[in-house]
Amino acid sequence: MGLLDDLKKQADMVKSQQLSQQSMLEDSTALVETKMNQTFLYLNDLLKQLAVLRPTNPTAYSIPGVGDFQNLGFTESFINYRKKKIGDKDHFDFITMFIKWSSPANLTVERDMPAAIQKVNEVLWGFGLKFTEEKIMKPGGGFEKMKFTVPSSVTCDLTISADHANGRLVVKGKHFFRLGPDELRIPAGDVNEALLEEFAKMLIGQASVLRKYRVATL
Repeated sequence: MGLLDDLKKQADMVKSQQLSQQSMLEDSTALVETKMNQTFLYLNDLLKQLAVLRPTNPTAYSIPGVGDFQNLGFTESFINYRKKKIGDKDHFDFITMFIKWSSPANLTVERDMPAAIQKVNEVLWGFGLKFTEEKIMKPGGGFEKMKFTVPSSVTCDLTISADHANGRLVVKGKHFFRLGPDELRIPAGDVNEALLEEFAKMLIGQASVLRKYRVATL
């Protein structure tokens, strides 16, 4: 076999690999598209039902060193999606949504030491929570303590992105398992009616198997 024949053989192998990879990507893209559409339709319907039922979230959202939000009720929600061109077709790029939970009762906490005051301030800012500060003065004048008032409100917001290359749905957001950020990576092949029910459980504060898809570094 001459040099040219050897090069032709190598080129044919490269072409075959490229065609195989292209075929796998097309199959992955088609599967992810189907599952993104199924997910959007399910969640869109879920939020409509929650708007009627207005349930109470059983999750106790813990603010370290401050207190807990408990018995928060459904307030409002929103869902939308964006698509992008892949080839000559529109495909899901991502789904965005939020659910707001709240209670008329405010959470209040008082601190009198500068370090403790600074710690509360940092924790509340870190979780992106709204709050007000009120300086409490001594009867004879001078600073006594700081009173923090935190409205009992948590907005669970998340983005579900279509990861076509890896054949999965990537969920990023905050306050859906706990206060703070989380990320889930769900293989598209795992998405079915039963898993979407687990997604609904997660969103309304019930125990959900979706925890197994959490990214451990967060």
